[in-house]
Amino acid sequence: MLSLLGKIMKNKLRSLFKETWLLVTLATVIGTAALVGMYYETYVEEYKRVNAEHNNKPEVPQLGGLTFAKIDDNLYTLTGEVAQGDCEKIVPLMPRDFTVILESPGGSLHDGACLAAHFKLRNVHTVVRDTPVYNEDGKVIYQPAAAAGKGFEGRVICASACSIMFLGGDNRYLMGDVWFGIHGPATPAPYLVGKAPNAIEQAAFQTAAGLIELLTQLGVEDEKLKLFFIRVPHQTMYWLKPSDFKSMPAISLLATHYRDFHGFTATHKMANLPT
Repeated sequence: MLSLLGKIMKNKLRSLFKETWLLVTLATVIGTAALVGMYYETYVEEYKRVNAEHNNKPEVPQLGGLTFAKIDDNLYTLTGEVAQGDCEKIVPLMPRDFTVILESPGGSLHDGACLAAHFKLRNVHTVVRDTPVYNEDGKVIYQPAAAAGKGFEGRVICASACSIMFLGGDNRYLMGDVWFGIHGPATPAPYLVGKAPNAIEQAAFQTAAGLIELLTQLGVEDEKLKLFFIRVPHQTMYWLKPSDFKSMPAISLLATHYRDFHGFTATHKMANLPT
């Protein structure tokens, strides 16, 4: 698997992992096991090294974790909260050139960023939709909001780290009255215990810098839009809505295809598929 991935890497995508190395540096600072910005051949080795350095760090409560499931030919779902270690768990299961339906309230930024980078490497199309998917026999193979978390009952959510994963898609579909949310990053509370103020400040700067670099490599060109992912307070959420597209046109570029997204339908010229 590792040797195969090494062969298929394109030169233009090597920079994606080099540029996002700042997120790996942050992982060392705050003690996570996230692995973003490295060549996949050294992925496992680096994972073990970073973990070994933090055996005595305070534990962070673990989320339930993402579930990656194949539901049809070249069609997958990725649902649940984003937990530490999800990228390492899911990447070996990924094929190339597939479509993934996302549904997640977010979680680990580092794992979400890592998965987004691997989506970009594999020419993935990302979808958030509020209608079921049926197979050829008429059987429902995807039911939206089936596992919505507390407070989101009945809603299809892709927010926080999920919004970063969504941006890893070459084509990105928002379909129906789905909730697409953005907010800024935050350091997990346990890692703030006993840390000097300047170390906390430096970690925050590294997080912001690494996230902006990653967004650039994922194709987000507008500087104000990139800052949106930093400036929205972590305790809040900006929910994408078509009524903002006129005042801030760049924000509409978060998706390449809108299909009745809160009443809005459009396809951007940047899309890579016929409409």
